[in-house]
Amino acid sequence: MTWYNTSWKQRQAVAIDATGTADATVASRDTEFGIPADWDLFWDNIRSDFFDVVVADPNGNLLNFSRKAGANYANRVLILEVDGYATKGQSVVQIYVYFQNPDQGSDLAVATTMSNVLDGSIELSRPNAFLVRQPILRSPSSVPQTAFVKTSTDEIDVYFAVDNLLNDRAVKYNNRLLYEGIDYVNIFALNAAGANDTGRYTESATAFINGFVRVRAKGGSSGSDYALVCRFVTTETQQIDIRCLIQVRDQLPSS
Repeated sequence: MTWYNTSWKQRQAVAIDATGTADATVASRDTEFGIPADWDLFWDNIRSDFFDVVVADPNGNLLNFSRKAGANYANRVLILEVDGYATKGQSVVQIYVYFQNPDQGSDLAVATTMSNVLDGSIELSRPNAFLVRQPILRSPSSVPQTAFVKTSTDEIDVYFAVDNLLNDRAVKYNNRLLYEGIDYVNIFALNAAGANDTGRYTESATAFINGFVRVRAKGGSSGSDYALVCRFVTTETQQIDIRCLIQVRDQLPSS
């Protein structure tokens, strides 16, 4: 993994929702995502012709992308189309949009042919209340060490910190020490027997925030516990689980 190009100053993770594909194979798939109109950091730092807005994979390779018809700098409208990216099915896949290169005088967008388009999204939130950090030295405890209590009707966003689990370069490349990144993510909700219950999370709502993965937890019967699992596979093929305990308690009066 590395930065796409030293001339580009900023980047933001994009989550591709491939959770609804027919199989879990890696295949060439098309996706599109919009740039939020309320993202001032982006709109205040790009060229009005969009020439400095590009899309790359986690290894810093430029992808085939185009701007969907209707792009308008003044009105803050921009949808990017990515043609034929090798996407892991039944997963949430990470790519990046790079921006802020005022000297980029040519257009790197290409003609794209889109079909069976997957949705992508950019998340602008930051971690707050429900935060899980996996220490490098994992506890030998048989249950997750971080626990959150919710009601059976609550739907909560849990943020899993991932940056401290990714390897850095020994020496800079493209002025960055970036080496390893997230390729894709899968979510699970496991009971004491290790059985997964898809009714306890919304995998398609998974999002990437720099250094974190946001996971939507829901459901469960009052009095039950489950392990919410964020499993990510890296560009160096590591597979790492980060887990927390969700305790479902409706906390009603005793009488």
